[in-house]
Amino acid sequence: MVRKMSVAVSAAWVVGVAVAAASDAPPPIRSVQIGPRCELRVNGRPFIPLMSWLQEPKRYPKLKSLGFNAFCGNHEVPAVRMCEAAKAAGGYAIPHFDKAAAGHTNLLAWIHGDEPDLPKRVSDAKITPGKGLRLNPKTPLYRIVDGTTTSWSVLDPLAGAEITIHLEAPATIHAVAIWPTVSKGLSVARDVVLLGDGRKVLEARLEPKRMIQKFRLPQPAKLERLTFRVVSVHKGENEWGSIGEIHAYDAAGKNVLLARPRQVPRKTPEQLAREYQAIKGVDRTRPIFVTFTAYFMRKGSRYGEEDRRSLYPAYVKSTDVVGFDIYPIYGWNRPDWLYRVAEGVSELRRLAGPTRPVYAWIETSKGSQWITYDRQKDVLPRHTRSEVWMAIIRGATAIGYFTHAWRPTFTEFRPTPRMQEELKRLNGQVTRLAPAILGEPAGGSVGIEAAGGATCHVKATRHGGWLYVFAQNIDMKGRAGQATVHVGGLKAGAKVEVVDERRALTAGAEKFDDRFDVLQEHVYRIPDGSIGAGREGR
Repeated sequence: MVRKMSVAVSAAWVVGVAVAAASDAPPPIRSVQIGPRCELRVNGRPFIPLMSWLQEPKRYPKLKSLGFNAFCGNHEVPAVRMCEAAKAAGGYAIPHFDKAAAGHTNLLAWIHGDEPDLPKRVSDAKITPGKGLRLNPKTPLYRIVDGTTTSWSVLDPLAGAEITIHLEAPATIHAVAIWPTVSKGLSVARDVVLLGDGRKVLEARLEPKRMIQKFRLPQPAKLERLTFRVVSVHKGENEWGSIGEIHAYDAAGKNVLLARPRQVPRKTPEQLAREYQAIKGVDRTRPIFVTFTAYFMRKGSRYGEEDRRSLYPAYVKSTDVVGFDIYPIYGWNRPDWLYRVAEGVSELRRLAGPTRPVYAWIETSKGSQWITYDRQKDVLPRHTRSEVWMAIIRGATAIGYFTHAWRPTFTEFRPTPRMQEELKRLNGQVTRLAPAILGEPAGGSVGIEAAGGATCHVKATRHGGWLYVFAQNIDMKGRAGQATVHVGGLKAGAKVEVVDERRALTAGAEKFDDRFDVLQEHVYRIPDGSIGAGREGR
């Protein structure tokens, strides 16, 4: 990846960037580089991707009208078609890799397969189904020996069902225990036979009760394979049923069948590394994106601390631009978790290191497949707006929007009309302010302190002869009120412009005050001449 040092830019150039960003026909891409402030540069100019996820190309013009400038991901659409559709709509494409699209004038980047870190459960248990048994992939057979009585494996049909459990090593068993599942409409196992290495070791009758039912063998049996066979059932409306657990105990009472599953990522770092090198072997002119789940975060990860600390740094080595998704309302019904977007960007920024851009996917609608629709809280424009500014203030240099809904029916695009209005306004604002957002970090003492202890944060940059301060109230306790923004060296009486709000403030010595409502952001700019020489960096 080519990385360039920053260069001074003129006011005239800034105007040119704003016009180009708003144009219906973006310039053909000659180069994509990563700048010194972890910003993407298209043809040498800073660019903030505002991305959609997995949309049909026919929707690109609609998305462009809402201020989207990049269309990301869709395995079912050839990369060349995505690039051509993006060109026609006036944007750029970020497809999955296809060498046929390499070098396309509207190809912004490539993206790895989604969420390679997504955990999946695997088991080392070896269980062989009997002849005629129909398996349900959602209830794998290893659940019968996972030690958890709240999971189960479907046996279809239940009558005559047979499975054979292979032990890791020969063992002598003295007793067995079986946990039948009982549910309305399902058949329930009644008479069962157990075979050890093909020889009958137990006949038992199960009660139609949801409980562990334990039986001693007539005599101990040394075996390597235990076969469980259902001879008869308590019939239900359905011919299939399920078994929760089967245990086999040795003389010390140890369950020799126990095989607890473990979690592994969807794709290992080694697999991702091979894919990265394969792409780079064909095209070194475009960066490669990757999207993680939020499990890289310390809070709420499904990985143990040791695994988390080793897994993600290894992943990061095989990507150029790193992103993540967390949807506090859409995914969890928790508006009080909005701050996790900010925390996630901060953690990912540290993980990505000093050279990789970071992005965040932002929720835009309700319709989650994980929560009953009637219970789902609405994702409001103020929520999406606040999450975008949280991400930007914490260091994101690209933003993606997740617009899919599964409930009440599936659609790739479910933002309400009000949300669409806000997306258009917000994307226009971010695009217009992109040169300032991506400007040189302002060193020294720029900070914020809210009355009453409300949580606020700031980002400060220099651009075009101005100091820009991006400030936001992210207090999850709903506290609002006055806040003081501290700027080292700021002269008393200086005018502070509040961008896009048609008002200005008068500064005190090294500070100014403003009101912040819940989740509200303000953007300020101050002429460099209003800041005393040598004071801001003290």
